[in-house]
Amino acid sequence: MADEWDFMDKGAGSLEQALADMSSPDPTLSEWIRGSLERRGLARNVVIRGSRLNQTFAYQIIAGTRRASRDKLLQLAFGMGLRRSEASELLERGGTNPLSSGCRRDVVIAFCLERRLTLVACDDLLWSLGEATICDGGATRRGAVDD
Repeated sequence: MADEWDFMDKGAGSLEQALADMSSPDPTLSEWIRGSLERRGLARNVVIRGSRLNQTFAYQIIAGTRRASRDKLLQLAFGMGLRRSEASELLERGGTNPLSSGCRRDVVIAFCLERRLTLVACDDLLWSLGEATICDGGATRRGAVDD
């Protein structure tokens, strides 16, 4: 892990240079999302449609006025077309655990993100494997009665 004082070791000759070189604070979840949307040239309404989130709730997450659960953040990650590492960063910034290689469900989700599958396709795959889906409250086939 990098030392948080590395900027001082770069040979700052003046206080102004030291202040210019210091790390800026990490962006909030809202700032990170808005910056990511801007860098990718994505429209919020298109992302929200792809995320299958309630429109009002999604705008509140993006504005930073509402906290989201891990699954709601995952929905947003699919809507934004994020890769695994970016989705993990989104999750962490949202105050939840990043995707874990030790969790079967997370591996399926990461696989879908990396292959740019849709949220619906990911939920179908999760369902077929008996894992909790991302949408609709984490429905699962486990324990379901076969007709």
